[in-house]
Amino acid sequence: MAASKVKELLDELAATLAEMGMLEEQEGEPAEETAMEGDEAMPAAMERSAEARQAKYDDLLAKAERIKWAIYKEEAREARKAELLKVLHRAAPVESTEMAKPRIEAVSYRGYKPGVFESPEVAHRCGMWLKSINGDSHARQWVRDALGIESRDLGGQVNSLGGALVFEDFSNSLIRLVETFGVSMNLAQRVTTSSDTLLVPKRLSSVTGYWLGENSTITTSDPTATMVQLVLKKLAASTRVSNELLADNAISVAQWLVQEYGTTISGTLDDAFFNGDGTSTYGGIRGLSQINDGTHTASVVSAASGNTSLATLDIDDYLKALASLPRYAIGTSAWYMHPAVYHQSVQRMMLSSGTAGSGTIGALSGGNTAQNLAQGTPNTFLGLPVVWVLKMNSAPTTGTIAAYVGDISLSSIMANKGDMQIASSTDRYFEADQTVWRVTYRCDINHHSLGTTSEAGPVVALKLA
Repeated sequence: MAASKVKELLDELAATLAEMGMLEEQEGEPAEETAMEGDEAMPAAMERSAEARQAKYDDLLAKAERIKWAIYKEEAREARKAELLKVLHRAAPVESTEMAKPRIEAVSYRGYKPGVFESPEVAHRCGMWLKSINGDSHARQWVRDALGIESRDLGGQVNSLGGALVFEDFSNSLIRLVETFGVSMNLAQRVTTSSDTLLVPKRLSSVTGYWLGENSTITTSDPTATMVQLVLKKLAASTRVSNELLADNAISVAQWLVQEYGTTISGTLDDAFFNGDGTSTYGGIRGLSQINDGTHTASVVSAASGNTSLATLDIDDYLKALASLPRYAIGTSAWYMHPAVYHQSVQRMMLSSGTAGSGTIGALSGGNTAQNLAQGTPNTFLGLPVVWVLKMNSAPTTGTIAAYVGDISLSSIMANKGDMQIASSTDRYFEADQTVWRVTYRCDINHHSLGTTSEAGPVVALKLA
């Protein structure tokens, strides 16, 4: 075999080099065997010994060179052989000694609900993970093999505490009648930060241009900027789950927790985003409602005198708000309002034969036409889409904001540090045989461009008279 031949040559080369090293160590030692007792014979004997060592050293050096080239030759021959074998077996399948990972094929789980998890497979993986961290040895082994994860107050007897999720033959789905939130995360500018504090530069003013006469001196001016600061706050929720419930139906529990945590986190964020007053109730966040604090008056439009309710708002009020919006924001703007405001005000005007105000909405001001009644909700209004915000005021009163119009991505920024983190512990409620779950989300919101007393920002508020 070529490989063994190379090994033999390497061993031979090593022995040759070792012998050369021994000769180098002997250089300079007296040749006592051939030396005469007289002083005159000693130099001649030493010279003959040195010549003999040099001749042998040269022979060994020549031998080492021959071995080296022989090794090169054998290695080249082995490389050519390997290349030819590669060509010969190019189409042959590669045999793997690694055990193939089993394919997970999920059948129709009764606990799976489309829209909560991406697929039944995801629901199954999540359910098995929940069971694994609560002592199920089979689930723990499955999670370790399939996912590569090492694993380490709801109840099953009371329906209101989760017992309704325990498997029954007739149904295993969850009847969950709640509102869906989460608009703020899609409206604001989103950034991800790796630290607890983020500074974002913001332009305040530009340079100034001047008309000059001949030989006049140009007045210099500088652009100005400031920094928008975001300091991350922690938003969290926690609940307890009985281990019996997890053992009976972990998939439905996983689905339930994902839905509840998602609804809670997004709803709380929306509340802070629009209504935050800077107190601990809102995590210290000041919401978009601060536009009405008296320092952004150019961005706040009041309805006409007497228009103090949703029923009395007219088209002129909405047109006035839209007219106040800067042109740089108009192309990407939308209306933001509670669904109740939309139905009781905007849609009322669309479907009313006696639209209040002197303005019109084109074909939509002509009464209860088939075109009016056929429009879906939410739809567009004055050429802009309508975004329903469930955390906004559903029944605004005198002097309060009824709607916004503009581009919130230009006025507001939301920073977060990673995604929502879900963790569990079986230690704290060990005596109750329960597992406590928690979700945390670190973020901050800053409405940095709401206009001034003389210049409107990219979002304009319409408030009742």
